[in-house]
Amino acid sequence: MKLQTRKVTIKSGKTAARFTVRELNDWQAVADNLVQRLKPGAIVTLSGPLGAGKTTLVQYLAKTLGAPKRAISPTFALMRIYKVRNLDTIRRLVHVDAYRIENEKDLVVLDLDEEMLEPGTVVLIEWPEMIRTWLKTKKSIAVKIDY
Repeated sequence: MKLQTRKVTIKSGKTAARFTVRELNDWQAVADNLVQRLKPGAIVTLSGPLGAGKTTLVQYLAKTLGAPKRAISPTFALMRIYKVRNLDTIRRLVHVDAYRIENEKDLVVLDLDEEMLEPGTVVLIEWPEMIRTWLKTKKSIAVKIDY
């Protein structure tokens, strides 16, 4: 399926990878690259305009990691958790959509620090700019999606 072309950049530490996404299946290469960067306790920030493909990338990532059910946007729930099984070290994805967080105090109810203590957890955060203060003290893999 042909899409509006997107440019995707993944940055972790001093390394970066760039992708051009023209078709739906192109997200698989992005997900595959991201999987190789993941370690338990990793935080992945997903930035880009509304409709850019942040949740689509999470869907491909969850599928690649062996989630038994399709990932869906946590916009109204704020957070969804997916058990995964294709890597020995990664056991679950915590998918957060911070778009509706108006005040970082609202983040407290999600208890992300506690969620990250669960062995084998990776946290994926859409709209990280809404929770900059919390992220400021964390090391993360940054994914930027642009048209």
